[in-house]
Amino acid sequence: MELKTEGYRLHNISPLFLFIEAIKKSVLPLLIGIVGTSGEKQDFIIIAIASFASVITIVQFWFYHYWLEADRLVVKEGILFKSLRQVPYERIQNVNVEKNVLHRIFKVATLQIESASGVKPEAVIRVIADEQIKHIQKVIKQQTHINSEDPGHSKEVEETDGAMGAPLYEMTNKDVATYGFISHKALVPIGIVGSILSQNDYYRDRFINFMQKFVGDLHVERWDFSEWLVFGGAFVLLMMVTIWLSSIALAFLKFYQFKLSKTGRNLNAEMGLLTKITANIPIKRIQLLKIKHSPLHRYFKRVSVKMETAGGVTEQSGILMNWIAPLVSRPKAQQLVSEIQPEVDWAKIKWQPLEVRAWKRVFKRVMFFVLLPTVPLIYFYHALGMLPLLLTPLVYLYAKAYINKAGYAVNEQIIAYRHGVIFHTLSVVKVGKIQNIAYSQTPFDRRNDMARFTVDTAGSNPVVQDINVHYLDVAKVRQLVDELAIRVSQSRFVW
Repeated sequence: MELKTEGYRLHNISPLFLFIEAIKKSVLPLLIGIVGTSGEKQDFIIIAIASFASVITIVQFWFYHYWLEADRLVVKEGILFKSLRQVPYERIQNVNVEKNVLHRIFKVATLQIESASGVKPEAVIRVIADEQIKHIQKVIKQQTHINSEDPGHSKEVEETDGAMGAPLYEMTNKDVATYGFISHKALVPIGIVGSILSQNDYYRDRFINFMQKFVGDLHVERWDFSEWLVFGGAFVLLMMVTIWLSSIALAFLKFYQFKLSKTGRNLNAEMGLLTKITANIPIKRIQLLKIKHSPLHRYFKRVSVKMETAGGVTEQSGILMNWIAPLVSRPKAQQLVSEIQPEVDWAKIKWQPLEVRAWKRVFKRVMFFVLLPTVPLIYFYHALGMLPLLLTPLVYLYAKAYINKAGYAVNEQIIAYRHGVIFHTLSVVKVGKIQNIAYSQTPFDRRNDMARFTVDTAGSNPVVQDINVHYLDVAKVRQLVDELAIRVSQSRFVW
């Protein structure tokens, strides 16, 4: 099948959205910088830089073109420094669509194309008409299956084209509110706003004056212990309620009407209140599945299920879609994982423990950080500086619990790792998705005749390794690495 090579430009309304994006990414942060600094000269320079950056961003509209070739998507952009990117359809990992309130008014959207090439999207087409997005999605789906080795896929595309499968999972409003309560996502933005305002002389002086008057009116110098306890508790409760309500609001903005469905061999996810995000993820592109739960998760008898796909796009570099189920019961989570990857026999997973003697290493490591502040505390507070030693029994119990709860599983199909006491994580990778197996030893490992091994996939976080198994005998690690290397070499890697 030959497609007519025809260049497309962005929608005529695109400059308006580019201007808004420029305000969000450059002008707004720079204005925050103005709030946190003082001086007319510095303010003028900041405003000039923001204005210039905004104009350049808007002008890029005239230099952005894209083509739909027979086997690839071609994107050309840039003013002084031009770039031409060619993305083969079979290399495309995810196709995400973002629509906010303004998008819906003009019947347009932003389209993001991801591959496994890096931490940035291959293309962010901002902004095109809804009909054009449907056309691009259809072409990518058809050409991917035409160019694939399985001819049966083309028939599957025709049968499922335009049809949404039955939802595998949906979040109710109660689920969204519960997730917001559990996540405390508002803690970081509230802290950032507070730190920015605290650096401004005007706002800092106003706050100090208000607090001095407020404290003076309360006559705190006359308070006894019970009054300090009551008012202190009320203040903490007020702060917690503020964080909880703000976190719930953020959860509704992101996960309102979250729905995950399966169409053929793809997962389709929808979510968002003001900004609606629609993501299309080929199931075969999923690199890793992760199930997490915290104490609050356990209180509500829920877990969170996430996935990683090749490429590693982050919220800072593009539209991020890595959720299977933000909040779900454990039985439902197991059912979801089985439906997404039915070829894996999950009943065959047999967990192997870490070395029992490793609790001593965990105990020593945690006690080091507990005892670290005791020297200055003893110097300033004498005997009271020994109070951290009272945590020794708790550290002992934590070390024992860590080793008891941690474990790994390796078979012909998957490798899995679970760890954590307070915050628990279970990560699963199919053998066919493994790109690298590493064996390493620290000086402490060599001293204890231990080693560790890590497993990398195309979607691995470059900072935090999800499959990073510690505290195993060195002979056992060498045997595991050799066995895994043979299994990986004999399996067919599928992007």
